[in-house]
Amino acid sequence: MRWFLWLLLVVALITGVLYGVGRFLLPNNLEVTRTASIERPRASVFAMINDLRIAKEWSPYYARDPDADYAFNGDPGEGQSMRWISNVREVGRGRMSIVSSSENEEVQSILEMGDRATLNSVIALRPGENATSVAWTVTADCAEGAVNVPCRYMNLIMRGAVGAELESGLTRLKTLTEQLPNVNFEGLSPQFDTIEPQNFVYSVVETSAVDLTEVNRAEAMGLEQVRRFMSEYQLTEAGPLVRVVTEYDQATNRMSFRVGYPFSGPTPLTVVGVQLGQTPSGEAMHVLVEGSRAQVRTAYAQMNAYMQAHRIAMRENGLPWEVVHNQGAVDGSTPTRLEIYMPLQ
Repeated sequence: MRWFLWLLLVVALITGVLYGVGRFLLPNNLEVTRTASIERPRASVFAMINDLRIAKEWSPYYARDPDADYAFNGDPGEGQSMRWISNVREVGRGRMSIVSSSENEEVQSILEMGDRATLNSVIALRPGENATSVAWTVTADCAEGAVNVPCRYMNLIMRGAVGAELESGLTRLKTLTEQLPNVNFEGLSPQFDTIEPQNFVYSVVETSAVDLTEVNRAEAMGLEQVRRFMSEYQLTEAGPLVRVVTEYDQATNRMSFRVGYPFSGPTPLTVVGVQLGQTPSGEAMHVLVEGSRAQVRTAYAQMNAYMQAHRIAMRENGLPWEVVHNQGAVDGSTPTRLEIYMPLQ
């Protein structure tokens, strides 16, 4: 009996020491940070973290079970949530919600791992030298009461595991983001609308894709035919000049496009030298560009990069088109002002 009392005393002593260490020496919160440098502009990285439909692709849990069931609610950014259910024990079930989003700077989320834990996540972006610095921090606080001290010990154990998860996720984020075009589209501000078709009289122009003088000359010849036809048949312009790209051959630097005007009035029964049709229509992403011709080309590259980063698909066999409000001069003395449209699925 005496030995039993000694055993109780030893157990009580050890328990007291463990409680004291946990209560007064171990931190009440878990905080783990991992960093990465991604060789893409921060707008591309932000697109990958601000939409949970995309974020799941680089999540360490997705890597463990790509066949898990996912359900999403809300648009990208603040308020969007994602639920998942997996038969893989390490993945289990959970919910992630974006609680705060600062464009191109930071995304804050809450991660609920079933009944196991609730974690706070902050991913911060900082522009660097030809790269974006990414810092991913996960925190958790222990509740008061009987679970407080065990929770502190659990945080101590979880620290290494959480760090490994963050490193895995950042590695996948870096790999996927660096597959995107290295084009900075920050500040692009595209609009999304449903565009109605209009009757359209146009000429087909085939010309160099790089010689702007030649492009202007060929387009002017095509427009001369269009204006002559419209005058002859008393057609009224129903909108600005429209230019529809139909083909671009990068190998030969040649392109063809339709150029002309929407019109109102009876459709002519006879057509010579020009063609009749309708302007492109349907769901489209569009951007207003004001500046030099070089800026117009830059805008095309930015729109393409934006669509890839946000997983926005162009309509199959869809043709980009331009609505030209001001043609502009080749020498830049008069700025170009036009809208570029990309047809969407």
